[in-house]
Amino acid sequence: MTFVLASSGHASAQAHFVLGTWSLAWEGARDNYTGTMRVKPGKNEKLFEGKLNLIKSDGTKLSEDATLTVTGDEVRIECLNPSVKGWNPDRFYVVRKGDRLEGYSLDTAGQRGQKIVFNKR
Repeated sequence: MTFVLASSGHASAQAHFVLGTWSLAWEGARDNYTGTMRVKPGKNEKLFEGKLNLIKSDGTKLSEDATLTVTGDEVRIECLNPSVKGWNPDRFYVVRKGDRLEGYSLDTAGQRGQKIVFNKR
């Protein structure tokens, strides 16, 4: 007797680790930031919708919408619609390590940040 297991829902369950609220600490190219990222389901099992609320070291607040693409333990976060005029949308390339996402940023102007860490709340 042979059993074949379909994995159609399996990838979805694994990618759902991104759902929820994350706190963040970011050493950007020009400044340091703290804030949160909220993630909700998106278009399919690998694409999710997010909202980043950032606080710059001087207290300036801004927000960005985001699309998250999950491939295994790697997550690409592409931001758009920044709330501050002239702000270049950010992109984050992070890897899952338990309840953390760690990596770096690279905005659309090519400025690379040193490090970003998201912690699941």
